[in-house]
Amino acid sequence: MATLVTQVEFAKMEGRGKSYITKLKQAGRLVMEGDKVNVEASRARIAATADPNRDDVKQRWEEQRREEQYWEEQRNHPETVKIGNSYQAARAVKEKFAAMSAKLDYERAIGKMVERTEVEAAVEDVTSIIRQALEQMPHRTAPELVGKTLDQIRATLKQDIHAALSEMEREFSKRLVQIGENE
Repeated sequence: MATLVTQVEFAKMEGRGKSYITKLKQAGRLVMEGDKVNVEASRARIAATADPNRDDVKQRWEEQRREEQYWEEQRNHPETVKIGNSYQAARAVKEKFAAMSAKLDYERAIGKMVERTEVEAAVEDVTSIIRQALEQMPHRTAPELVGKTLDQIRATLKQDIHAALSEMEREFSKRLVQIGENE
C-alpha cells in the first residue's frame, strides 16, 4: 500500500522547504491522492522529470542543505560546539577552523569569493554614476522634446534610458575586472 503523507510531512522527509514542495505540486511533479502526497510515486515522478543537465545546481543545494543542517544541529546542541578539555577535542576544533580558512582562501584564489567592502564600494560608485545620469536626464532631454510627436518623445526617452543603462553596465564590468585584478 502506498504511503500517504501531508505536504509538510513530505517536505520534512525530503529535507526540503514547504515552498519547494508547493512548487513541485504546481508543476505537476507530485502524485496527489486527495490532499495527501503519495511518497513513492512522487519520488519516482520527481526523479523522472529532473533535468539531467543541472547536476551542478543539485550539488550546490545539497551542500547548502548540509551546511544549514550542521548549523541547525549546532544551535540545537550547543554542547557540541564547546571545546572539551581533551587534547583531541581542541585539535579537532583547530583542524575544523583551519579547513574553513583554507576553503575561504581557495574560493578567493579562484575568484568565487571577493572582499565585501570592495563589492560594496563598486556598487556605491556605479549607483552614484547612474543616479547622476538619471537626475540630469530631464535637463538634457527636455529641450530635445519640444515640438516632437508622442512617438518621437518615446523614442528619445528610450534612447536616453538605454544610454544610461549601458553606461551602468560598462561601469559594473570595469569595476568587476578591477576587483578581480586586486585579488
